[in-house]
Amino acid sequence: MNANNIVAEGIEKLGVRTFSTQEMAFNILGLMHPTISALAQTEPVWADLNGGFQFIPDLKEATARLRASIRESSEVKKAVSADSALDFKAVAGPKGARMHQSRVIKPRANHKFPFPEISSYENLEHLRYLQGMIDLDKVVVVTGYGEVGPYGNAETRWEMEAYGEFSLEGCIELAWVMGYIKHFNGRLKNKQLYSGWVDAKSEEPVDDKDIKQRYEKQILEHTGIRLIDPDMLDGYDPNKKPLMRELQIEHDMEPFEASAEEAAAFKLRNNDMVDTWETVDGTWMVRFLKGAMLMIPKALRFDRLVAAQVPSGWDPVRYGIPKDVSDQVDPITCFVLVATVEALVRSGITDPYEFYKYVH
Repeated sequence: MNANNIVAEGIEKLGVRTFSTQEMAFNILGLMHPTISALAQTEPVWADLNGGFQFIPDLKEATARLRASIRESSEVKKAVSADSALDFKAVAGPKGARMHQSRVIKPRANHKFPFPEISSYENLEHLRYLQGMIDLDKVVVVTGYGEVGPYGNAETRWEMEAYGEFSLEGCIELAWVMGYIKHFNGRLKNKQLYSGWVDAKSEEPVDDKDIKQRYEKQILEHTGIRLIDPDMLDGYDPNKKPLMRELQIEHDMEPFEASAEEAAAFKLRNNDMVDTWETVDGTWMVRFLKGAMLMIPKALRFDRLVAAQVPSGWDPVRYGIPKDVSDQVDPITCFVLVATVEALVRSGITDPYEFYKYVH
């Protein structure tokens, strides 16, 4: 029916009434009123919603005339517009004509990192009675916050908790944090200059507007409180939780070769339950005797399968921490460094060395 909307105005000039989708829905809902429903229990209810179309002698011919008139008017306007464009180009030149050409503008993400706003003295006038009650030099004031958690940082976590979904900016940040995209500035494979986001695997350009649709499903599957990912926890798999079982051997075992230090350690632990001796070529042999205790590894399926983990692919090197530093320190230290920098930035401190002016 949308195709007839173009002739609706002309049809109404013939003395009939047309209805939009919303208006027709209102009319049908009116027939469901309790009064009409009660009336329909005794006799049929006839509703004429034709708008008077049945009184037009030749509706098909009238509609065709209206369409022909609209089409003719459109062609005339196109011809006038094209002629005016040629005249403008001849007078203003090609550069002037380009100013009036339509351009397709792709939406971009708008990342914001606003510094904290300080209230004016006028807005704090009602708190003047507190002046002098405490020593402000000793008051701790929270000016910024930082976080490394299951949903990335504090801002992306707040988006999920408050709105139940990530914004375009939140998806872009998490896609970068998780290694799905990276920023590129240079020439692509086709030698074209490009500055923006590219897919980390294919290195193909990705528009800001497409990142949420393209990566959101992967982001949701690998963030938040979720099933334990062994790759994130140094291979720990709750389905194969490693345990040690102590067993006592019931007969002497075959000797095996070991270093002098290992032989001494076995002897120290098992005393008379192990024999150690040095061979003529200088190597040491060890044999466990009946009654010695051995620790045998085994695996059980643990019933705790869910945990709060940082987003999969989180890497401190991506935040600017040198790889040799991140390899030497534990993950908690890397979390603290990243969260501290975030808190400083949100406090409006872009150079941490500013603290040396006040802290010694």
